[in-house]
Amino acid sequence: MARLREFEIGEALDGVMDVFWRQGYEGASMQDIEAATGLNKQSLYRIFPDKRAMYLAALERYEATEFVKAEEVLAGPGTARARFETLFDGVIALAAAGDRRGCFLCNAAADQGQEDKQATAVVSASMRRLEKMFRKGLEVSAPYDRDQKAREERASALLAAYLGLRILTKADAPLRVIKAAAAAAIRTI
Repeated sequence: MARLREFEIGEALDGVMDVFWRQGYEGASMQDIEAATGLNKQSLYRIFPDKRAMYLAALERYEATEFVKAEEVLAGPGTARARFETLFDGVIALAAAGDRRGCFLCNAAADQGQEDKQATAVVSASMRRLEKMFRKGLEVSAPYDRDQKAREERASALLAAYLGLRILTKADAPLRVIKAAAAAAIRTI
């Protein structure tokens, strides 16, 4: 078999990520992964040594692809409040469109957080990166531009609210509940 090109590996990893994101580690079978990637087990094992390696690579892929979107919004124009409204509106739009996968990192924390130290380390590092993005997103508006403690506290609270919205989405909460929770979090900025 010819070697897979880099973009094909990326496409395969997107398929792997989607399976784990929707079904969790235990719920994902190799048959599901083969179907999602269009690759057979032998080809997958040429790229990844085992299912666990696929899972960890999928978590890293999630951060690499999904965090870019959040970072663009939080570093974009406007006040801190406007930036977070845009970010939270994105969660609402996904839920309204029927995307109820939630946050892969949240799913992984619940699914494998106590089972796998490597997965926990990846999730924890990703959460710290996201919190740092939230602090940076707040820096453009008072009092967060000059009060580091206020910025850190608000970033932590907004991170909890954001992840909570993603969990509500995964739990198939009514859209009105997701919208109300988002609005309440935005009012604190």
